Amino acid sequence: MDKLNWIDLITERLRDYSEGEIWTDGGSEILVRTESAANTIADMLTTLYRTQGEEVEINTGYYDPEEDERNNEVDRYTGWWYVNIG
Repeated sequence: MDKLNWIDLITERLRDYSEGEIWTDGGSEILVRTESAANTIADMLTTLYRTQGEEVEINTGYYDPEEDERNNEVDRYTGWWYVNIG
């Protein structure tokens, strides 16, 4: 049985712009509005990979508006939670 790259399968079907509740930046991250949504997606990805015998490192984080402002790095990611594979 071929193993699926779940993150790619999901990101290929998401929009590449920061409007709405969920989007991707062209494939490397899933971005969502809330920490709860990020954790749910991370848990789902962990489960999907485990069903095919794989352990992957799923990362979640936040593009903090205050930190981005301080570092002069405000962009379309600012204020969004992300999920990626490390």
